[in-house]
Amino acid sequence: MTSVRLAIFVVTYVLIAAQQVPGVRLNRPAASLLGAVAMVVLGGLPPHEAYAAIDIDVIVFLLGVLLLVGYLDLGGFFDWAAVWIARRFRSPHALLAGIIVASGLLSAIFLNDTVCLVFVPLVLAALEPLGARPLPYLLGIAFAANVGSAMTITGNPQNMLIGISSGIAYRDFAALLALPSLGGLAIVYGVLALMFRRELARPFAVTSAPAGGRPMDRGLVARALVLFSGALAAWLAGLSLPVVAITAGALMIAVGRRDPAEAFAKVEWSLLLFFAALFVVMRGVQSAPVFVDLTTRAASTLHGAPWHDAAVTSAAMTALSNLVSNVPAVILWRPVVPQLPNARFIWLVMAMSSTFAGNLTLLGSMATLIVAERAAARGVALRFGDVLKAGVPVTLLTLAWGVLMLVWLAR
Repeated sequence: MTSVRLAIFVVTYVLIAAQQVPGVRLNRPAASLLGAVAMVVLGGLPPHEAYAAIDIDVIVFLLGVLLLVGYLDLGGFFDWAAVWIARRFRSPHALLAGIIVASGLLSAIFLNDTVCLVFVPLVLAALEPLGARPLPYLLGIAFAANVGSAMTITGNPQNMLIGISSGIAYRDFAALLALPSLGGLAIVYGVLALMFRRELARPFAVTSAPAGGRPMDRGLVARALVLFSGALAAWLAGLSLPVVAITAGALMIAVGRRDPAEAFAKVEWSLLLFFAALFVVMRGVQSAPVFVDLTTRAASTLHGAPWHDAAVTSAAMTALSNLVSNVPAVILWRPVVPQLPNARFIWLVMAMSSTFAGNLTLLGSMATLIVAERAAARGVALRFGDVLKAGVPVTLLTLAWGVLMLVWLAR
């Protein structure tokens, strides 16, 4: 039965990665749902185990955050932010730096997938009249969104999972991962500036200001930001992550003064489905030998020495994140971490390394895939080799920096 489940996992992952099978049209949530159903029907996973695998706290937390972000998107906040950046940073180097800083910092607060969804079309529209090649800026969005999102529990889905599973306070999480993430953003800029130095040395062809996006609904954005700030304050005070998130989302519906259907349309329901189905798929294969080697056996070598434990955990997360993507990587490690002597430290290393490792390949993180898909929809190709060429130095350098900072902070 293990071989059947492993085969289901491989097929599911291929469908998630490729999305293009002759005669079949599937997106990633659909592929993950098929995999979850197959794991029960063909793989023999008992239904009660499948239901139990879905972490409702994570789903509720994610839903609350997505509601707040949906109202901000509805109000035109992200459009305004992207256009503001493009209009004020008029040289190639300055624009790249501005995009990296904005993508990274906004991802730390508002979820990196959303930032990538909104930024890509607006940045491409801003670049078109400037005659600039999009590649370094697209890589800047993807890499910075991943690195910046590691800073907080609300930055990306795997951090939300770690935050809820670990019980680490929001303020402590942010305080310990701020230096690794901020230094990582500087590394992203340095690598891209070096790799594309010839292109970035040439001034833009024209200097016309990019067209504005949707007009911003200031009242709606203000209400959403107030509620998000209130939720952030509650998280910093140590209140329940999912309860605060869903309460803030529900209050936003009450005070939004817009048809809730408009905001619901902005919520990435497919992300919730993708997440829930992945829990089931990964439950089915967590005992497979290849994953045992990278989870239980790897974790069994951790004995409390910070340098050793950080190196082993980062290596396992890097391998798993690019084998199965970073969210499933965290799901696989989640059962073994609480039994470790230095569990809190390992959770933080996991958050950093699973997120930074997402920059290694095109398939390493959902944020990078979103950038590639949004660019492709507008006729701009972001290829596997493009990401790999820049992703190798970015990933190795940011991981080294992250391990150094976390070990230093753990003293």
